[in-house]
Amino acid sequence: MTTAPRARLLDAALAVLDDEGVEGLTLRAIARRAEVSHGAPLKHFPHRAALLSAVATVGFRELGARAGAAVRECPEGASAAARLRAGSRGYVAYALERPAMFTLMFRHDLLDARDRELGRAGMSAFDDHLLVLVRAAQAEGWRPGADTRALTGAVWSGLHGVAQLWMWGSLALGTGAASIDDALDALFTSFDLKEH
Repeated sequence: MTTAPRARLLDAALAVLDDEGVEGLTLRAIARRAEVSHGAPLKHFPHRAALLSAVATVGFRELGARAGAAVRECPEGASAAARLRAGSRGYVAYALERPAMFTLMFRHDLLDARDRELGRAGMSAFDDHLLVLVRAAQAEGWRPGADTRALTGAVWSGLHGVAQLWMWGSLALGTGAASIDDALDALFTSFDLKEH
């Protein structure tokens, strides 16, 4: 069975990203991996940023799925705060499992800001996952007076910073945290986000 050219190029770009990182995502490398002519990517994507946006869209969908799976693993009757902590751990776990993808997803200099699919996938990861978890925790008494969107942004900033700094080795060096779980526990403590 033959893969459609656009899907084949996307699969090739995902493979290049995994093997060579963001720096390796050239149209020539993607075409070579897909075993097509060097000009073929531009027949299916208007420019490199469009192809990389399609790759980043996959990343945001995977991120949402990973965080959602972590929440679903919570025991029945878990508090909203426990679910938020679990989803947060899922977010960071995805970042550490797919560092090149995680980096690309936030490299707006490489992506097409007008790409609707990318915009929807990115907003879904924020609104349909993290914001929902924060709102539920607020409903159970965690920072109930805070603006939900602003609070979600603060949580997201903390998670993103922990993930990025852990990947670089800076967080362990600076704080002495022995594991990513220790670093996340410190973040949750700073937010006074208790599981009960």
